[in-house]
Amino acid sequence: MALWLSSITHVAAQERIPGQANRTGELWKLNTQRQACPPSNELSKNPFIPPQSQTLTQAIPVGVNVHINEIPRISDAENRFQVDGLLTTTWCDSRVISQIPQGEDKLVLYNNAAEEWIGSHWSPQLEFTNRVSEAFYQTQTITLRSNGSVERIARFEEGLGSEFKLSKFPFDQQLLRIYLQSFSWDQSTVRLIDLGDAVSLGRRSRLPEWVIKDLNFSIRNHDDPEKGSQEFSQLSATITIARRSGYYIYKIFLPLGILAFTSIFFLAIPIEAFADRLGFISGLLFTTLAYQIIIANSVPRVPYLTLGDTYTIFLFAFMISEVFIAYNISQKVLKDGHDRIPSIERAMEIFLPSIFISTQVLFIWIAIN
Repeated sequence: MALWLSSITHVAAQERIPGQANRTGELWKLNTQRQACPPSNELSKNPFIPPQSQTLTQAIPVGVNVHINEIPRISDAENRFQVDGLLTTTWCDSRVISQIPQGEDKLVLYNNAAEEWIGSHWSPQLEFTNRVSEAFYQTQTITLRSNGSVERIARFEEGLGSEFKLSKFPFDQQLLRIYLQSFSWDQSTVRLIDLGDAVSLGRRSRLPEWVIKDLNFSIRNHDDPEKGSQEFSQLSATITIARRSGYYIYKIFLPLGILAFTSIFFLAIPIEAFADRLGFISGLLFTTLAYQIIIANSVPRVPYLTLGDTYTIFLFAFMISEVFIAYNISQKVLKDGHDRIPSIERAMEIFLPSIFISTQVLFIWIAIN
């Protein structure tokens, strides 16, 4: 059992995080290489009107990158997680060329100046649609370039919702979902495009209680039921994480399992000493109960049984059944006398260890499958 526990909780010293990369650079260049910016004389003079060509109406391609610096908090019981990262977006708007100082290739606006620019010009207005708490955004830069491209880089902290399924706790895997789309503009106006790594993980993205197993993302049109029949171009990403189960194994389930297994040795107490046998089992049972109360805050509070809950219930049921077995044996002794060892005593010497070991194997099989 100990060897199995070690194998489940083994983590490679040099852990590789899927999707780990430095933030994708020069999105503006990748975007304009795909499609040239419409000339300013084809765009509306109103800076709040989307920069779509009036002669050839098509969706504005918006390059996007969500770079996750870290995931500081995961609350499995509340179905939410916290994300800290950088959101980079880039699009074409030839009307900004006139704002760039003569002789310069670009104009970079920082913080308050960037916020003022966003408030007085069109932008794709991207947001995380599975937000469940108040978000914090700090606009870092707005970069206007002489080829008409606009690039916005913003630092964000978001609390996002994702459904957690804890039935296999503490051997569970979870999906952290990220959905990003325009708040106001549907797919006929804004079309998100992948310019390399639309979602990437920083080098500090390791999680103390979880292992990042995989990262997948896609960009597709999404029918938003909250906005009627409109479809929005949406970036959908999924980070697969697996719980590091070592803490729960060594601190909770292994001690409980040892206590339950030790209770089998009530059979080593003289057969006529029923009170001693009952005291031995009861002492271990109440020790297990007290230990369970102490560690109650370490397990998720969900309204259904997890694998860990089922294992704990089995241990309690196993120890309680030993009380009835000890009582039954004592009654046999009172009836037949001390000279004859009841057959149930001999049967239990084989049955109890066998049933305990077989159930451990069953729980192990369920945990790893």
